[in-house]
Amino acid sequence: MRKLTIKQAAAAVLALLTLLLASCDPSGDGNATEAPTESGEVTTPAAEDVTADPDTEAPTETSTEEESEAPTEEETESEAFVMGTLQNPLSANAAADPVVVYHEGYYYATYTEAIGISLFRSKDLKTLLTDEKITVMNLNETVQGNIWAPELHYNPATDRWYIYASGSTNGWDFFTIRMFCLESKTNDPFGEYVFKGFTDPNTLAIDQTVFYDEQSGTLYTAFSQFTDKGQVITLAVMENPWTVSDKRIEVSFPRYEWERLGKTENKDERVNEGPVFLYRNGKLCLLYSASGCWSEYYCLGLLEFTGDDFTEESVMRRTNWKKSSQPVFQAANEVYGVGHCFFFDTPDGQTWISYHGMHTPDAGEAGRYMYIQPIDFDEKGLPVLGEPLSRDTVIEYPLTKKE
Repeated sequence: MRKLTIKQAAAAVLALLTLLLASCDPSGDGNATEAPTESGEVTTPAAEDVTADPDTEAPTETSTEEESEAPTEEETESEAFVMGTLQNPLSANAAADPVVVYHEGYYYATYTEAIGISLFRSKDLKTLLTDEKITVMNLNETVQGNIWAPELHYNPATDRWYIYASGSTNGWDFFTIRMFCLESKTNDPFGEYVFKGFTDPNTLAIDQTVFYDEQSGTLYTAFSQFTDKGQVITLAVMENPWTVSDKRIEVSFPRYEWERLGKTENKDERVNEGPVFLYRNGKLCLLYSASGCWSEYYCLGLLEFTGDDFTEESVMRRTNWKKSSQPVFQAANEVYGVGHCFFFDTPDGQTWISYHGMHTPDAGEAGRYMYIQPIDFDEKGLPVLGEPLSRDTVIEYPLTKKE
């Protein structure tokens, strides 16, 4: 009796499957069985159309896979780090012209101290200025005062680190300020440095920065030079990491009103200074600070390089540098006098900006503190800096990588 029941059940199931397959196959020949079973649609004609056009088929399959996998990859990257939080300013005391560099698990920082140059180091961005510190240089017989705006750069051609800064050669006499260069004794950025010399001994200039093009092996520099037009941005080729060549052009001067604010009796408000190169994904820009650094109007301007390559002929052609007619970063959210910036990448691939800002409009040069925040880029590859984040904004940053 039990065997008969099983046979009857099997026959009934077989008959039901036959009916279902027949209903999904309008041709009645039983060929279109698998795809209709999954989708509930007649897919044979569509499959034939796709198969007949390989160019159509490949993007269709690839696109489907990428759409399903991309969120997973993005999620994995973002979740690879334990995130910490911080708030601006990063410095408890005044720290003008801040520079931050990330290298092999450590953040490094330096800023204007006037009486010397210090380097700070930490694995945690939040404690960058309170963890480790070394003194790289003090005032001496060669550089006697006004040590301003040190910048830390690595040169792969020499496998050495360089610190560019400026200082006066006769006490604190402003008119004897010259740019100079220090070179690391080893490839350790947190080690000893030696004085290599004044990079342009006959020019009254400050705020030297560099950009190394690995393809051509050319080292470019930009700095703020004092002229009868105010402070202008000069672009030049370096003979070596500590010598500026005679190949130079003026790429920017204070032509717009927003570059000439903050006038005082004894200070020239016509300011273009603090240049810094920003190179990301093949796009090169030169950002700079405008108006008086002592004023609430201090802000950032931008020069976009529009040349086809980074050869000397192209980079040193003035018409290949397009200047923005408006500031790209200025006071907001009760943060004033924002400028003299630098850029660095965190280990998760995010680009950040460091800059100084003031808590009140009249804080002056003694009231400039170190701020940092992440930035973005537009479809052309130009930086989108947004606004200075308020001091009560909580900022997430990668703290440690998950094991």
